[in-house]
Amino acid sequence: MFGRFKDPEGARKKMLDGAEDAEGATVAVPAKDITPLGSDITVSCQVLIVKQGGVESSLPICAWADENTGASVGFVTPETGRQKPAAVDLATFAEATLKVRAEARQRL
Repeated sequence: MFGRFKDPEGARKKMLDGAEDAEGATVAVPAKDITPLGSDITVSCQVLIVKQGGVESSLPICAWADENTGASVGFVTPETGRQKPAAVDLATFAEATLKVRAEARQRL
């Protein structure tokens, strides 16, 4: 998203709340705020359990919002899908989210 965010923390929360509301999704690890080393951007990350076709998978999802941009990023890989939710390294996904942010904020 692009615009003016008066409340970046609230925007991050709303993005993650929206993910929680998806059909078949439940929160396994509640949202945590993470500010990766060397960054001044806070990323909120959580782990959902997503049930499809009788199979449960872990889904790490992170969100950022600053004054002008915001997005949520889900990480779907065979490895993360099989991990126990508590074993998911949210700090690693927060750093990956900042890489997505950097790419998304490039001038066209």
